[in-house]
Amino acid sequence: MLHSIVEEQQLAIMTEESSMTEDSLPPGWATAAAEYMSRNQQCFDDAAWEHTFTSAYQMSCEALVALGYADETEWGAIPLKNSKLPDDLPRWDDVCVAVVKLADQRGALQLRLMDGSLYLGVPLSRPLTIVAPAERWSPPTPNIAGAQGLGLAYALPDVQSVLLALGLTSDAGWTKAAETIFWRAGHPPGWAVDFQADRRFSAAAERACADIPDDVREELDRLSTVTDKDIDTTLAKNAARYQELRSQYGPNAKIHVFTTNEQARRSLESGRRHDLDWLFFRRWRLGDGWLSADQAKRALEIFHDPLAMAMRRTVMGQLYPDLPYLSER
Repeated sequence: MLHSIVEEQQLAIMTEESSMTEDSLPPGWATAAAEYMSRNQQCFDDAAWEHTFTSAYQMSCEALVALGYADETEWGAIPLKNSKLPDDLPRWDDVCVAVVKLADQRGALQLRLMDGSLYLGVPLSRPLTIVAPAERWSPPTPNIAGAQGLGLAYALPDVQSVLLALGLTSDAGWTKAAETIFWRAGHPPGWAVDFQADRRFSAAAERACADIPDDVREELDRLSTVTDKDIDTTLAKNAARYQELRSQYGPNAKIHVFTTNEQARRSLESGRRHDLDWLFFRRWRLGDGWLSADQAKRALEIFHDPLAMAMRRTVMGQLYPDLPYLSER
């Protein structure tokens, strides 16, 4: 009984004004998101969208496929003439992240520092380039007010419309639901965002450690084990690769491959952290904890997700304290 009460308290903390529920999603959100992403997809051919392995375009292509607006290809997606939303829509939160990242990639959403000034760095995905002389150029006035710990922003009209349709803005300011979207999408420095100090994060970490599906636990255990056999196999592959490159480029070429057990182990440990991050990208969400295999079918693979990666570090540190490399960045 006590365990059940604790679980209910954790769920209440995690969902407390932090996101949308299925019953509270704005009507028409999926269509608005799909139409926005369709209009702003990278297109080199009228019949194809190519992501060129740019993260924002990759995610938006995946979202458009999941929304029934495109067929997937190895290089992007092909828009469907007769698009139709599926009965089982992709997750709202994942689609929101894809939309925000696409808007940022295209320069249609400018996230400002807390005083409204421009951040001349890489807030989400790309540097901001100013082509006019600084003394003759001033950025447009922000049209999204700071709220929920999120700062000011400027959005072009079509971005304003889709953010409103998704429930991320209201009365020209960020909503509570937008807060955790930017935990995942990224933000400029100076925004009052420290999700690892938030009680929703700590409650989610407790739940992720205590309530692990059998198939996820099996995968966690597998990825957490680096054996001598793994090291020997890696060294053998590197030796074969070295010989291949040497025969291809000749005796004077500089070829760098690792040759020691310690180098192989470090490489394997780095690879395991990468694979664990992807497990969290696919199977974990803040408000729901570990997704079942069926629930995961509705999830988009939002990679480079700082929230998921931080949760991986926290959870792996608690579950495998004797393997500190699993909780490294």
